[in-house]
Amino acid sequence: MLREEVRRLNPPELTETGREVTRGAATDVIPTHARSPTDTSIRLSPEPRFLLIRHWSLYDSMLHSPYLASKLRLWTDAGRRRLHKLLAKMGVSLTQCKQSYTHMDMDLKRDLRRKLLSVAPVYGLDGLVPPASIGRGGGADAEGWGFVRSWGWKACLSAADVAVVIGAVLEVGSRSMDSTTAVRVADEPASQAADALNRFYTAYDALLSPTLLSASIPLAQSLHRAILRTGTTLLQKRQLRHLRAFRMAVVKEGPDVATFTNPGALTKLALWVGGAVAEKEENGDVDGEGGKRGAGGVTPLVLACVDEVRGVYVVVGLGGGSTGFESIERETARKEKKEKREAKEKAREEKREAKRRECEARDEDDEDDETEEESDASVSSSEEEEEDESPSKKRNAGRNRFGNAFQEVVEETNARVRLDSFEHCVVEVKKEDLSGFLEALSMRAVVG
Repeated sequence: MLREEVRRLNPPELTETGREVTRGAATDVIPTHARSPTDTSIRLSPEPRFLLIRHWSLYDSMLHSPYLASKLRLWTDAGRRRLHKLLAKMGVSLTQCKQSYTHMDMDLKRDLRRKLLSVAPVYGLDGLVPPASIGRGGGADAEGWGFVRSWGWKACLSAADVAVVIGAVLEVGSRSMDSTTAVRVADEPASQAADALNRFYTAYDALLSPTLLSASIPLAQSLHRAILRTGTTLLQKRQLRHLRAFRMAVVKEGPDVATFTNPGALTKLALWVGGAVAEKEENGDVDGEGGKRGAGGVTPLVLACVDEVRGVYVVVGLGGGSTGFESIERETARKEKKEKREAKEKAREEKREAKRRECEARDEDDEDDETEEESDASVSSSEEEEEDESPSKKRNAGRNRFGNAFQEVVEETNARVRLDSFEHCVVEVKKEDLSGFLEALSMRAVVG
C-alpha cells in the first residue's frame, strides 16, 4: 500500500519505465542521479552495507565500512589483501574500483549486486546486501532495500547517506577535519552550549537544503578516514589494555587527536573499535593484553582522548544495556542482605514451630496465632524498610549500568568530572584525575 502511494506521488516517466523493463535486471542498479532536471522522486535502492558509495569510489566505500572492517579485519595487512581478493573474485579491477563510483563502467554497476551476492557467503558476509529483489515489475517484496531521494541535478542521496552526513555535522561541526590548528571552543559552559547549538542548527538547515547536504559530504568522509586511521593504529600497536572488567585505550597522539575530543566522534571511534574487538572475541582469538575472550561474551570498552587545550580527557564507555558495570561492594552487600533475610526466615520458622508446639500443649491456639501474625507483620515491615532504595539508586533508575558505574565512580572518587552528553557513559575528566577515575572504574564487575 505504501509503495503504491509513493508511485502515485512520484510517477515515473514513460521513457524511463520502458527503459527499465527492457533492461530487466536494471532495477538492481544503485541509483546515483536523478532521471531528469525536475525529478524529485523517492526510489527504492538495493543498498549494500558500504559507506557513501555514491560519493566515493567503490574501494573507499568498502574500506571505510564499519561492517566490512570488522568482518574482514581491514586494520591488518591480511585484511586488506582479503578485500583485494574479494574484488578480484567479483571480477572488478583495482583500477576500476578506485575511481569514482558514478564513473565506473555501467556493466560493472549493473552486475554489482549479483556479484556481491555470489561472493558474500564465501567470506561470511551475511546481510552484505538486502536479500530480496523488486523484480522487473517492482511488485515483488523489497524488504531490506533502502530509499533514495533526488533533487533534480542538484543531488541524489540515500537515507543512509543523509544519516551519515548529518551525524558528522552534529559530531564535529563544520570545521575542517584535516586541520590540526583549528580554533578550539573555550571551556566555559556558555561557549560549549553555543557550539552545540550551532552544530544543531547547521544540521537542521542541511536537512532542508540538498546543497548544504552535498557540501557536508567531505566532512563525513574525513571523519571516517580519521576513524579508520586511529582505529587501525590502536589495534595494530596493541594499545588496547585489558583491565579487570573492561578494555581501555587512550588516544594521545596522531593527526586526528583534535577530532576525537568531540564526544560524538569519539563514540563513533569506540563503536568501530568495539565492533572489531567483538568480532575477534566471537572467534575466540587471543588478544595480546586480555587473553582468549569470546566464551564469556563481549568485553566492555572504555576509550579516552586527551584535549591538551582544556586539560581534560574525554572518556566514553560502551557496554550498557543488558550487560554493564556494577560495583563489587554493592554485589557483596546484596548477597549479604539475601543471606541475612534467609537466616531471619529460618529463625522465624523455628519460632513458629516452637510456638505451635507450645500452643498445642497449653491449648492457646487463638491467642498465640494473633501474637504470631503480629510478629510476622513486624518482621516483614522491617525487611521492607531494609529493601528501600536510597536516593542515589532512585536517581540512577533508567540509566544503563555502564552509565551508573561512571556516576558511582564520580561520587566515590570526587573526581572533577563534567557530564557532557545525552548519554551518561560520556564524561570529561581533568587530566590529573584520569588515573584515579580508571582505577576506581576497574573495580567494577560485569554482570548480566
